[in-house]
Amino acid sequence: MVMWTSTKMTPNKVSIDLEKGYKIRYNRGMKNTHLEHLEDNILNAGTAGGLETVEFLENFGKMLTGKRSDLRVSTKWDGAPAIICGKDPVNQKFFVGTKSVFNKVNPKVCYDDTDIDRYYKAELLRRKLKTCLKYLSQTGIVGVMQGDLLFTEEDKKFARIGGKQVVTFQPNAITYAVPVDSLKGISVMEAKLGIILHTLYIGETLQDMKAVFNPNWNLHTIHTDENIFIANANFADEAGVTKFNVQQSSKFTALINRATGSLKRSSEFLNIIHDYGESKFIIAVIFKQFFNQRIRSGLSVSNTQKIALDFAKFYITKMDDEIDSKKTERAKKRYMHMKNMGLAFIQKYESEIYFTVASYISIRSAKKMIIDQLNKVSGIQTFVDGIPSQPEGYVVSYRETALKFVDDDFRKANITVVKQWQQ
Repeated sequence: MVMWTSTKMTPNKVSIDLEKGYKIRYNRGMKNTHLEHLEDNILNAGTAGGLETVEFLENFGKMLTGKRSDLRVSTKWDGAPAIICGKDPVNQKFFVGTKSVFNKVNPKVCYDDTDIDRYYKAELLRRKLKTCLKYLSQTGIVGVMQGDLLFTEEDKKFARIGGKQVVTFQPNAITYAVPVDSLKGISVMEAKLGIILHTLYIGETLQDMKAVFNPNWNLHTIHTDENIFIANANFADEAGVTKFNVQQSSKFTALINRATGSLKRSSEFLNIIHDYGESKFIIAVIFKQFFNQRIRSGLSVSNTQKIALDFAKFYITKMDDEIDSKKTERAKKRYMHMKNMGLAFIQKYESEIYFTVASYISIRSAKKMIIDQLNKVSGIQTFVDGIPSQPEGYVVSYRETALKFVDDDFRKANITVVKQWQQ
């Protein structure tokens, strides 16, 4: 339990604590079980996260003006479920599984069909995992890799789009369409399995493994035949269509400067929001829930003053719902006290909350500019609910951190889509 406190940490203490938490939250020495959005970096890691976010944006500024950048960018395919596969470093047996492979208690590592039937209840998921086990075990994968399943044989359908015959598959929210007379279309039609491999793991045991995002391994070393379609995630702009013009570059720089200024004025608040509240009612957690709800509901994330005021209302509603759910007077009083302390905290940092929201908006605006430029590189046709769409987004690696750049339209679609393989 985190106690409510107004004690301020010294700058050195903040730096040390944040660095420890930062390593935990950003997959340094951890599994790729969840990627965070760029803008959430400031809520997850405070000032350290803000500085890193600015570095991401500055490097994109270099990349999109034709200068050298240290970023590694890959296209984020909307595959599902996540598949972990490879040779168990302990017994050298090939295995498959979902992210449950990395469970601390009862890891679901499947070496054969019997293991799949024992660990997984959903029939469709079992069939897909058995297909993965059958065909991926023949690829000669060295080590352990993570990918997202695109299709198995039963997922492929044929359609006519724009006068062209295409083969389609929908692993999650996005439907992909590939012309049947293209090399990629022929490969999809022949394949029993489609997957996008994007993460390599290193370590002496599954529990100790570390994720290497967008590593320099060569997929050509994996042995495939007509039964397997492996999509390429590497992003490349060979025609140079993603470059900013002068006006765009100026606007992008202004957004970075605006975000930097707001982050400075909200730094104290961002550095302590993980220490206020208990469990799911920690302020940092509620802030993320607040923004996610706005995106899920299709509400604008652009009016700084209104959003800052709406956050206080969101907090009150959330706490009132929790109070109403409690059956005993003692429990109600406990959460009423938590609510009052939280409101006092929000009131105390009213100005800092305003600048936190301002930072969030500026970062999102810069991110939208980046996504719009990257989307100019044409690829496979994509659709959401039958309407042409852009790709899901991109995974961007910088140093040891990987963050996702995903547009709001897909975030909303992904939240509401039914996960058929879980049924």
